[in-house]
Amino acid sequence: MCNGDATNDGSSIAVTPVQVKSPTMIRAEEVQSSLGNEHPGFLKTLVRSHVASCFWMGLPVPFCKLFLPNKDTTVTIEDENGEEFGVKYIANKTGLSAGWRKFVSGNKLLEGDVLIFQLVGPCRFKVYVIRANDLTEVDGALSLLILDSQTKQNDAAEGTADVKIKKRRPKSLPLTVVQKKKQKAGQLGLQLGPLEEQSGNDSDEVASEVFEGSKCSGSSIHFKDIKSFEEFHIVVNGVCIDSEIPEHVRQKYYELCRSKNAFLHEGLLPGLHCKLAAGMIFEAVNTADAIRSCKLTTPREDFEVWEKSLRSFELLGLNVGFLGARLCRVLKLAFDSEGAVDAKKYWEAKTERARTEEGIRDLEVKLVELKEASAKFDAEIESLKSKAESYELMFQEEVNAPW
Repeated sequence: MCNGDATNDGSSIAVTPVQVKSPTMIRAEEVQSSLGNEHPGFLKTLVRSHVASCFWMGLPVPFCKLFLPNKDTTVTIEDENGEEFGVKYIANKTGLSAGWRKFVSGNKLLEGDVLIFQLVGPCRFKVYVIRANDLTEVDGALSLLILDSQTKQNDAAEGTADVKIKKRRPKSLPLTVVQKKKQKAGQLGLQLGPLEEQSGNDSDEVASEVFEGSKCSGSSIHFKDIKSFEEFHIVVNGVCIDSEIPEHVRQKYYELCRSKNAFLHEGLLPGLHCKLAAGMIFEAVNTADAIRSCKLTTPREDFEVWEKSLRSFELLGLNVGFLGARLCRVLKLAFDSEGAVDAKKYWEAKTERARTEEGIRDLEVKLVELKEASAKFDAEIESLKSKAESYELMFQEEVNAPW
């Protein structure tokens, strides 16, 4: 890549090297933008484990926690041609297993391709395939514009004159959904800034996940400039998502941000779907409340669930490390410290005493009821005694009468 651009007078100026996304990822993001934000979704660059050997497709953990069941089930994947595939979803591993191989072979997927997942219904995905070796004229023009974004505009135009296309597999998503992008391609020119490179060969599942959402730049406002909750707005990738989060939750989130004097969401991954970001913030606030309200008697399983949630949020860039650190300290105090054993025995003894006292109260109530019943029977016996004795005497007289 060039380190400088030529000017009209023949001199050169130093520029920052540009990081280039793969043409396949560029096109996938263009298509994703055209599909809109009606359905939550994400992008996935295919690596070897997705299309060979184990045929396993790992899905983003936060996405699964928000939108998919917490138990194993079968999800339906519909391809661009309307063909449907049933695939087994493994909840505790947040991935697709049995049936995924059939989808891969049926669509002739290869390493380096990019898939656009859209959740169009309960456990139902619509998947669009952007193929690595199926670049069209628009893709070629976009990639060349990115590569030449630091050169003169007329040089960039000459660089996009010839684009050769070699097609070996079924075509990617028809370009009718990105026609409006064609009209803008000629205007991109030198306005395109540096882009993050997306590796299609990264074995780390998290690194290969890019989420659907806005591609705008973030806000330049610093948290130290925020003086009150009324001035506080949650902006993710240039989009304000205040309307996605209830006010009382935003109020609590503001207090969390204020405690660290920073926007906790400012490090979120680029392209994160707005609803997913809002869901993460909502769950982070709930987890903070849960940590505040936990007791020595809180089950260890609850702590483990909170820990997993916070860890997944951190992987996506939400600054909740301080919550995780507090959770670890509380967990250690509750279960691993010397005083925890005695404290637990104390609370267990109090619980058992309360249960015993409740049993005593139940018995006392029962005793009162039995005494009342006994008194009722005494009154009934007293009122019927004379009648019963008279009747018995009459009966005996009849029995003893002469023949």
